Amino acid sequence: MSGVFGMVPGAVDLSAAVEAGISEEMAATTAAGAAALTGVVPMATDVDSIEFAAALNAAGAAYIATAGEHIGQRVAFSGAQGLASAANVAAEAVRAAATAL
Repeated sequence: MSGVFGMVPGAVDLSAAVEAGISEEMAATTAAGAAALTGVVPMATDVDSIEFAAALNAAGAAYIATAGEHIGQRVAFSGAQGLASAANVAAEAVRAAATAL
């Protein structure tokens, strides 16, 4: 490969696969903990217990939303890596064909 930058497509593909695996694991663990994070019930019928349970449920929902956004960003990064690898391979093929002319 000529130029300033060099890319090893196999290494980029491996990185994309690792990111995808991490994303899947994060999605599974977040989903598994969702009930515990948002299923808090008041310990008593007093106002403080009800409000505290509501606050815990809101915090759990906020965590799940944040984790979901993070997972989405990792999935997008994985896809971008795969696309970059494929684009690099295609560009190198075009360059090689042009050089052969």
